[in-house]
Amino acid sequence: MRRVSPSLTATSLVVVLAGCSAAPAGLVIPGTVEDRLQSVVVPALSVPGVNLDAGFADLTGRTDPVSGRTYPKTSTVGSAYGFGTFVRLAEVRVAVGDTVHAGQSLAVPDTSALTAQIAAAKADAAVAAAQVGLLGDAIDTTYDKQADIKDAKAKVLDAINKIHDGKKKLLKARSSARKIRTGLVAKLHAAEDLLANYPPVVPPGTNLPPKESLPGIIAGLKAGIKKLDAGVRKINGLLHTLARGLKKATSGLRKLEDATAKITDARGTLRDLKELASLQADALKVSVDLARLQVPLAELTSPVDGIVVWAASPGATLAPGATVVSIRETGPSRVTAWLSSSQLAQVCRSDPATITGDWMPAGTGVQSQLTRIGTRADYPPTSVATDEVHLTRAVEVEFTATEQLPAGMPVELTINSCHQAAANSDTDR
Repeated sequence: MRRVSPSLTATSLVVVLAGCSAAPAGLVIPGTVEDRLQSVVVPALSVPGVNLDAGFADLTGRTDPVSGRTYPKTSTVGSAYGFGTFVRLAEVRVAVGDTVHAGQSLAVPDTSALTAQIAAAKADAAVAAAQVGLLGDAIDTTYDKQADIKDAKAKVLDAINKIHDGKKKLLKARSSARKIRTGLVAKLHAAEDLLANYPPVVPPGTNLPPKESLPGIIAGLKAGIKKLDAGVRKINGLLHTLARGLKKATSGLRKLEDATAKITDARGTLRDLKELASLQADALKVSVDLARLQVPLAELTSPVDGIVVWAASPGATLAPGATVVSIRETGPSRVTAWLSSSQLAQVCRSDPATITGDWMPAGTGVQSQLTRIGTRADYPPTSVATDEVHLTRAVEVEFTATEQLPAGMPVELTINSCHQAAANSDTDR
């Protein structure tokens, strides 16, 4: 790379101090072509835990020896186990060196965890439906054992706890629905954009879906979004109903604690809880739909046009957020350089510059423009080529070239500008 001699630097500074009456040939500085990479990562999909008690846990827990109060039995086994911590790549459809386009399918994770999620959501809905029958049995028991209110009280407490759990699941389902909707909307826009800009000839090596299949995909995504919106509205209504029901159930529980002889109130409370459990069972069916709608989000697509520089191997097991494919985006390159305070006084934003490199043919160059000037002076990294001593503070600047250059290559920039320090205002920068 060509270096700026001390005599040339001194001459340039004299010209700057004298004004623009004698324009210099140009400020020559070293720079480096930036390497712009886009990473496609493993998505973080919502996967539920599985309750390994499978309905065999006791309904009641320990009894306080002083107050005689029996506490509800709460299992912690299900919270210790879960699926979806890692994702296995079932298929990787690109390799290093492949040219990809925005929206192109890159990889497909193993969806067995999502299948397990659907099964878990169905199991939760079945458990909620079973609670309706359990509460119905409790109501029948009040007719036979009106004097024994303790068991009914325990069932009320257990039912209230389950309603709280159901509320948490509904809130989680609503949050997941909103996240999934965002993903489906993004896929819908990408599919519509691909349909509107489908290439006349599909480039070799790409995995674009057939154009005739895009309308069906778009219609499916729109139907999924519509179904999600309906599910969210239903969840909102049921949450409001659950809140009112919980208030009523709590009031009924206080009556059971204060007047153990009022078995009629206990029977009415259980009937209310049975109705709420029935509503909850209907609402948890939405979780099954949410689990199914996560399947199209599992497929990984390219966010930009570019060239694949790294790809994971098929069968690899990765955590959510881990990189699956790295893409070097195609387009005009950006070049970074560092300017001392004396050099900075000679340039303004939008100044033209010519980029040359020892790897270019002699006498050729690439045009560029100064597009960014840093806001603070810092010590240039030792890995950056610069004519200034690295212990001298400098300001980082960025140039945008008119074409793509090899990433990471060192270059020289000849800036065609002549500005006095006094005229280089903050507005110009």
